[in-house]
Amino acid sequence: MFTLAGRRVVIFAEGSFGPKTSKVATSYLRYRSNDCVGVIDSRLAGTDISSILGYGEGVPIVARLDDLMAEDPDVFMIGVGLYHNQLPEAWRTQIKQALSAGMDVVSGLHFRLSDDPEFSQLAEANGAIIWDSKDPPEKLATSSARAQELDTFIAHTVGSDCRVGKKTTAIEIALEANRRGLTAAFVATGQSGIYISDAGVAVDAVPADFIAGVAEELVTTAAVNHDWSIVEGQGSISHPAYSGVTLGLLHGCMPQALILCHELNLKAHKGWPDFPTRSLRELIEIYEKVAGYLRPAKVVAVSLNTADASAEAAIDAIAAIENEVGLPATDVIRFGAGKIVDALQKYSDSVRKFDR
Repeated sequence: MFTLAGRRVVIFAEGSFGPKTSKVATSYLRYRSNDCVGVIDSRLAGTDISSILGYGEGVPIVARLDDLMAEDPDVFMIGVGLYHNQLPEAWRTQIKQALSAGMDVVSGLHFRLSDDPEFSQLAEANGAIIWDSKDPPEKLATSSARAQELDTFIAHTVGSDCRVGKKTTAIEIALEANRRGLTAAFVATGQSGIYISDAGVAVDAVPADFIAGVAEELVTTAAVNHDWSIVEGQGSISHPAYSGVTLGLLHGCMPQALILCHELNLKAHKGWPDFPTRSLRELIEIYEKVAGYLRPAKVVAVSLNTADASAEAAIDAIAAIENEVGLPATDVIRFGAGKIVDALQKYSDSVRKFDR
């Protein structure tokens, strides 16, 4: 697999850099900002990413790739996603410039840059690589329910909607578990997670019949050297567009434990105002039921994204949710993942005792 480790990365987020508008960029920068030499967004040129995100101090925002060439970058990463498979014509100039300079280009778009004749010719002529990170594995197979046979504890982050913190929660759980002496793998299932961990598959681009099989293969691989496998969730079981990938992941990885991720004050699916999100109680019931068709799974904690609230309001909201659903809750960025890992450890011990 193409790796970003040790590379000097430029992130392209023209016209959209921000925590809600460039998820790929901001997720990568939370964990790998030391590898980034700059972000392209002409609206915000002259500022530092920390003034927008609150982290990543020292990474500049510039107007164009020319402004960063003195930093000797070698990777051009497209840091925004699109809800379609068309490439904006305005992006072509910067992509072509990067390829002409011999920079490798990384894209998680549904549009395949490597299939574009102009881009592929430039890459070949200048010794550059185009990595379309949404390309599915060459070998695909349907699930055979092997995950339940693995000697590893499988936890899976699920959500009330897209972009509520499933990836970040999974990463923070894995980091906290490893700090406690466990061997925990973060299992990436989307392009941002892949860029952060240098492993995984973007399952939203896998043909539907094979999503569960890919998820099964990911946890099987993670189980080799890890006590825990923490699987990054995608979409939401109640989402009007993305429920299919959610269910494929859930049935493929066959988790024993689920962590429900939610965004404070979210009332409807983002971009779908006529489709309200379900209550947390209802979501817990739904996720446990559909997971249980193959293997019993229990929601053991709630991860609440409180980024838009004050610290005091966040504490109050967490307490209210704990009272509402009777489960531990926290914001893993503000307060750490300790409460969730405590719940997972307790549940893992009970599952292993039962299994024996």
